[in-house]
Amino acid sequence: MGKQQVGEERRVAEKLVRGKKKLEVNAEAQEGPGPLNFGGPDVDPLEAIQCELQAMSAQADRAYLRLEHRFGHMQRLHLARRSFIIQNIPGFWVTAFLNHPQLSAMISPRDEDMLCYLMNLGVRELRYARTGCKFKFSFWSNPYFRNKVIVKEYEYRSSGLVVSITSRIRWHRGQEPPALVLRNRDTVHSFFSWFSQHSLPEANRVAQIIKEDLWPNPLKYYLLGHRPHRARRGLAGWPTEAPPRPYGFQSG
Repeated sequence: MGKQQVGEERRVAEKLVRGKKKLEVNAEAQEGPGPLNFGGPDVDPLEAIQCELQAMSAQADRAYLRLEHRFGHMQRLHLARRSFIIQNIPGFWVTAFLNHPQLSAMISPRDEDMLCYLMNLGVRELRYARTGCKFKFSFWSNPYFRNKVIVKEYEYRSSGLVVSITSRIRWHRGQEPPALVLRNRDTVHSFFSWFSQHSLPEANRVAQIIKEDLWPNPLKYYLLGHRPHRARRGLAGWPTEAPPRPYGFQSG
């Protein structure tokens, strides 16, 4: 009887020891994650979430394009109305240019006379956003050049290179300016020389100022006051024909 009781107590003790070791192993497993099983079932929910995120992103892109198209149409209508009003204000653009603190520094007296005939200015993005922009300068008939329109276009390549293309200015006989000798090769010395400059950093800066500052709100600079510049003397001969109604180009 005594031996049977001792054996029973020994078996109970062994069970307690095994139970204690099992608890220690479980505690160690809970202290930190084990190695990930990439082939296990935990990956499926992650893939599902990633697919949902991609679908949401594509949906947001489509919604943005629809919104951009809608408001772009509204903006073009307002710009066309603004353009028509500006074209009936003698000397609007030459005044706005001369009142701009940065652009006025590069406008020579001869530039003033030629800008007197600037009827309209338009700026628009190229077909794909952020790939470039186009500047369209519309002129009344003038004694300096035959162009009714001068266009300068900037294209931003994927390599980071900026390429610019400009309409050739067809000068009237005797009006073509002499070749400029640039003392500082990083500076544009005349506004009309900007049309032919394609590699100077300063030329790109001029485009940026026109696009982001002058063109969005030219009225701000026009209202700074009519400074007594030389071009105003030629405004008495302002064209009397009715200006065309520009549509399809973001003019202003």
